[in-house]
This record gives sequence, structure tokens and C-alpha cells, in this order.
Amino acid sequence: MRLVASEVARVLGGRLVGPDATGGGAGFDSRTLTGGEMFVAVRAERDGHDYVVAALEAGAAFVLCEDIPDAMPSAATAVVVDDSVASLAALARHHRDRLDAQLDGRVVGITGAVGKTTTKDFAVAAIGARWSPVAASHKSFNNDLGVPVTILSAPEDARAMVLEMGMRGFGEIARLCETARPTVAVVTAVADAHTERVGGLDGVARAKFEIV
Repeated sequence: MRLVASEVARVLGGRLVGPDATGGGAGFDSRTLTGGEMFVAVRAERDGHDYVVAALEAGAAFVLCEDIPDAMPSAATAVVVDDSVASLAALARHHRDRLDAQLDGRVVGITGAVGKTTTKDFAVAAIGARWSPVAASHKSFNNDLGVPVTILSAPEDARAMVLEMGMRGFGEIARLCETARPTVAVVTAVADAHTERVGGLDGVARAKFEIV
């Protein structure tokens, strides 16, 4: 999906630094960029701001970040926001709205203790036989970073979307659904996974049911 830095700044209420730039799709790992994406600098176990220069060298069109690294080239483009992860989700919600008419209700959210990726692959194959192209989660992009990146990396002419949604605690799937707004919900299984975070198997069932 086409992303224009000035438009991203306007939608997010961010600050545009440098010349305007246009990219396609988004990514948060400088090692896997193919060129032309918006690089999202995320503060986690590793600080993505430390990899902004590497991302630009790998071909990132511009950067979404919380502050400008000292080493960033003066000619580079960035959109500065207060919270990169929250802004990524907000931008994905905006683009999900843009795609709504052409998706026409064909947005599948898949969760479950096992089998999400396999189910996603089967769903993409089945749906794609009639409605193509289908935007789908890459590998297991199923969290607060992966779902928004999948939406932002969807083809401009996408006619359907299939998204994995992972669960590590209460509220996570509900939050992902606020971003993706699936119209079809698939729960592959309720099983003994992440039970320590939700108080047992009943907690897993309640957390998965958030997709409904």
C-alpha cells in the first residue's frame, strides 16, 4: 500500500522531518526490508531507533520514530510521533477504512491455540480462487506489530484479507480486532497454551472469544 510521509504525519498528528517521501508497505526489522518501505522504529528488547540508519541503507523510504537518531542522514525523511506502536496501529486503522469498500466484508481473522498459520494458508488459497489479490499475514505476523504491518503492506487492489491473531493475555485479540475489524472469525482450537497468563483453559477460551 502506498504511504506518503506527509499524509502519515497528518493522519497521526506527527511531525514531518526532511523532504516528503513515498513508500510502499511497512516493516520493523531492518534485516528483512526489501526497499521502499516505511521503517517503524520500535522500542522493545532492542531499540529500533538504533537501526534507523541500517534501515535507510537497506532502502527504507522513510522512518516512523519517536525521536531522530543523531546518526540519521540530514537528507532522510522521518515522521516523529509520541508512540511508534500506537501510531502504527492508528495508521493501519486508517488504511483499513480506506480498503473497506473493495474488501466488501472479506476480512478473516484467525486465532486459536494451534493451527493458525496452516488455516491462514488454506483460507488464502480458497478465497484467492475467487477474490484476488488476498492480503495475508506474512509467516506468523499475529501481534500488535504484525497485524498493522500486514494491513499497511496490503496491495492497493486487495479484494480480501486474512489475518492471524495471537493471544498472550486478555485484551490482546480485542485490540487487534479494533485495528483489523474482521468480518469473519475463525477459532482453530482452544487448548493448553499461555494458560499461565489467563488463569487456565477457561481463560484461554474467554480470551479467544474476544474475536467474536
